[in-house]
Amino acid sequence: MMRRDWRSAVSARTLAALALAAALAGPPPFARAEDAKGSGPPKEVSSGSVTVRLHDVPLLDQEGRKVRFPGDVIGGRIVVIDTFFTTCGLICPILGAIFSDLQEQLGDRLDREVRLLSISVDPLTDIPPRLKKYAAQWEARPGWIFLTGEKKAVDRALEGLGMYSPDFEDHPSAFLVGDAREGKWTRFYGFATPEQLKSRVEELLAERRGRVPAR
Repeated sequence: MMRRDWRSAVSARTLAALALAAALAGPPPFARAEDAKGSGPPKEVSSGSVTVRLHDVPLLDQEGRKVRFPGDVIGGRIVVIDTFFTTCGLICPILGAIFSDLQEQLGDRLDREVRLLSISVDPLTDIPPRLKKYAAQWEARPGWIFLTGEKKAVDRALEGLGMYSPDFEDHPSAFLVGDAREGKWTRFYGFATPEQLKSRVEELLAERRGRVPAR
């Protein structure tokens, strides 16, 4: 595992997006950073292969459209998943900034070969209009989808992904990168860089084509 200061984990563009998010979000909802698990910048980023279960549940996207998870939102694409809630002023803006940078690095592969999914852990608050506003804050392009829905359905989806927490404010700072078609999943714990996530995406795409990408 590689030790790094979290400020070196994102590009200048990501840090600019983070500053904007903090300004728009206002004061953090927690009285103390230690009140939220994973709220402080982790000292290490680690990753490992995991097994997930993609439960078939109905959800809503930021446009209010009814979608099926995973069929409608993943399909045959490589996917990168994170969790968030719109009133978070601690870790969620950092996760959003990382995705904002990642979508730019993916270029025209976004939506065509790869999708980014941000699933709200507070679906009772994060109704589609809130998600749409939040998505606009990050200048989300087609292929970056924000999901909410009935709490029971959202919880079931998160449980299958290993990203559920009984207290939504304790949701972990983690990313899940996977190929649902091949059943290959990697979880990154902590604030993985856009480059780390992109590298794993490229490895999965290359494995589909039967070759290993150059490092």
